Amino acid sequence: MIWIHWKPVYRLANSRNPTPPRQHSSGQDKQAQALRLLADLRDRLAEGARDRIVALLLQLENLAPSMGPQWLALARIAGNQAEVALARRLMALYLDQTGRSAANLYNAAHLLAQMDLWGEALDIMRGIPAGQLDPAALAHSRGTAELYCGDPQTARQLLEEAVRLRPHSAPSWLSLATLVNFAEEEVLADRLAMASAQYAGLSETNAILFAQAMGKMLAERGEHDRAFACFAQSAELARRTAPYDAGQAAQEAAESVAGFDPASLTALARTQTEPTDRTLFVTGLPRSGTTLTAQILTSHSTIAGAAEINRVSLLVQDIGGRSGDAVKAHLQAHPAPDLARLWHRWLDERFSPGARAVDKTIGASRMMGVIAALLPQAPLVWLVRDPLDCAWSCLRNWFNGDFRWRFRQEDMAHHFRLEDDLRRRWQDMLGDRLLVLRYEDLARDPAGTIPRLLAHCGLADEPAVYAPHRNTRAVTTSSVMQVRQPISPMGIGAAAPYRAHLEPFLAAYQA
Repeated sequence: MIWIHWKPVYRLANSRNPTPPRQHSSGQDKQAQALRLLADLRDRLAEGARDRIVALLLQLENLAPSMGPQWLALARIAGNQAEVALARRLMALYLDQTGRSAANLYNAAHLLAQMDLWGEALDIMRGIPAGQLDPAALAHSRGTAELYCGDPQTARQLLEEAVRLRPHSAPSWLSLATLVNFAEEEVLADRLAMASAQYAGLSETNAILFAQAMGKMLAERGEHDRAFACFAQSAELARRTAPYDAGQAAQEAAESVAGFDPASLTALARTQTEPTDRTLFVTGLPRSGTTLTAQILTSHSTIAGAAEINRVSLLVQDIGGRSGDAVKAHLQAHPAPDLARLWHRWLDERFSPGARAVDKTIGASRMMGVIAALLPQAPLVWLVRDPLDCAWSCLRNWFNGDFRWRFRQEDMAHHFRLEDDLRRRWQDMLGDRLLVLRYEDLARDPAGTIPRLLAHCGLADEPAVYAPHRNTRAVTTSSVMQVRQPISPMGIGAAAPYRAHLEPFLAAYQA
C-alpha cells in the first residue's frame, strides 16, 4: 500500500483506562465486568494471544456496555486480528453510542480503510456534508480513496484542493504527485518546488515526503541527477529513524526454510483434508510486477478480488514460528483441517463466501513453508524483475510498511540476495507447484505469458485478463496508476539513466 496520511479527527480515549458514565446498580455491574474484560484484553494483547483476544472482544460485544469511543479502538483490534465481521459490529456499537456525526463517520471510514475496505470507506466519505470537518483533511482522505478506487479525475480535484488549503502538507503533495506526469505539468511542478522550499523543514516527515515528491517531479522532467539526489535524501532521512538489521533479516530468511524439504512438505500436505485451492498466492519483491499479476488474475470472472491481506502472518504468530519444526509441533495439537477452515473463514469475511481470491502480501516468501504445508492446493506464483530496474523502482516509490532495506543501496542489495536465495530454495522444494514469472516476459509478451499464468492457477482463458487496465477493483500499491494503463514494456530499462548512481547497489548485489 502506498503511503497516506490520515488521522482520526479527534484522539480516542485510552482503551486501557476507560471512563464510562455512571450507571445504576445493574449498569454498574455491567461496567465493572467490562473493566475486568478490558484488563484481561490488555494482557492478552501484550502476549499476542489471538484466540483469547477474539474471545474477549466477543464477550464485550455481547455485554455491550456504555463505552462510547472505546468501541472504535476495540473494532480496530478486531480488524488487526482479521475479524472483519466482528470489527464491523463493534464499529456499529461505536456509532450507535456516540452518534453519526461527521467526525464519527470519518473515523469509521478510517477504520474501514485500515482493513483495506476502500470502497466502503469511500462511500462513507462521499456522504459527509461539506463544511462539517476540516476541509483539507477530508479532501486529502477522500482524494486518496478516489485514487485507489479508480477515479483519478475526482482524486486530482480533491488533492489539488487539499494542497491549496494546506500547501505545507507533504503527504497531500505526494498523493497528488502519484496522479500526474510532471513533464506535462509545469505550473504544478513549480508549485510543488515552492511548497517544498518553504515547508520541507517543518518536520522530518515533511522533509522525507517532499523529497520523494520532488524526486518524482524531477525524474519526469528529465533532471536525472537532481531527481536521484532527492530520492537519496528521502531514503537517508528515513534510515536514521528506521535502520535495517541485516542479521535479523538473514536469520528470518534462514528460519523460513529450516526444517522443510520435499519429503516433509509432501507428508504435511497429506494431513490436510480440506480443499485449499481458493487462494492464489502472488509474491516477489515490491515493484516486480506482483500488482500487475494480481490485476490480471482478478480480471477473471471466477476471482473475487486481491489484496495484501496479511493473514498468513497471523498463522505464523499462532504457530509460534515459520520453520518446519514449528509447523510440525503446532499440527500435533491443531489439526491442519481446522487451520484451513479458519483460513477460509477469513477469506469469506474479507471477500465473498466461497470465492477465490489473490493474496499478494509482501513478505510471503518468508512464510512460504507455512503456506505450502497448510494450504497444499493453493497456486503459488513468484515474480522476478531485472534487479537494477527493481532497485531503482523501489528507491523512487514510497511504501507504507516496514521496508527498511530500501533506505540504503547496500541494504537493498542484501535484501534482494536473500530473496533470490529463498526463491531458489523454494523452487527446489516445491518444483512445478511454484511458477516463476519474469516481469519482462509479462510486459513484452502478455499474449504468450498470461496463458501460462492461467493454466498454473487452474483458470480458463478469458478475454478480460488481457485488458487488466479495465479492472475496476481498488488498488492500493504504488502501481496504482500503472495498472490503470494497458500492459506495456515502458518500465523495462527504467533504471538506465541512473546506472552510475546505482553502482553501490550493483557492487553489493553482484559481490
